[in-house]
Order: sequence, then structure tokens, then C-alpha cells
Amino acid sequence: MKTIVAFFSVVLFAANSYSATQCAELKQELKAMQAAQQQVVASLINNHETFASSLEEYSTVVKTAKGSSVKTVSSQMDQSAQAFRSRGLQGKKMAAKLNDATGDLLARVASCLK
Repeated sequence: MKTIVAFFSVVLFAANSYSATQCAELKQELKAMQAAQQQVVASLINNHETFASSLEEYSTVVKTAKGSSVKTVSSQMDQSAQAFRSRGLQGKKMAAKLNDATGDLLARVASCLK
């Protein structure tokens, strides 16, 4: 009987040790996720600044544009719009991946805390 109790004690201890290791790994993942989130937010802020600067630049050029230069400016504005849309799509994909990873990580953290 003492052997069985000792066996279960060792198994429970091993399970708790594994859980502690697992929790330590989750902590590292949380730190990595926080860094990824900070990069996404910084990228969004940077995109807004770039967009605003582009609009200001185009506004200045349009004020002085005449004739054929208006078409050139219009074309450049269209190209910029496409570039910002492309960045937006990339951001959506990145956000979806981050969201999926967050859901998975939160589920594992919840099971770790049980």
C-alpha cells in the first residue's frame, strides 16, 4: 500500500512539475505575443503618419499643379492609395494570425491555471 501511495505521489509531483514547465513556456509565449502586439500597433501608427504626410504632400503639389501635372499627381495619389490598401490587407492578415495565436494561448493559460 505504501508503494502505491508513493507511486501516486511521484506521478502527481511529476504532473505538477510538467505543469510548472508548461506554465513557464506559456509565460515566454505571452512575452513574445506582447512584443508582436507592440509591433502591430507601432505599424498602424506609422501607417497613419505616412498617410497623413502623403496627403499633405499631395495637397501642396495640387495647389500649384497646372495642366498635365494634375494627371501626374492624380496618378501618384492612386498609386499611394493602392499601397495603403495593400498594407491594410497585410495588417488584416497579421491581425487574424495574432488573434488566432492569442485565442490558442489564452486557452492553454486557462488550462494551466486550473
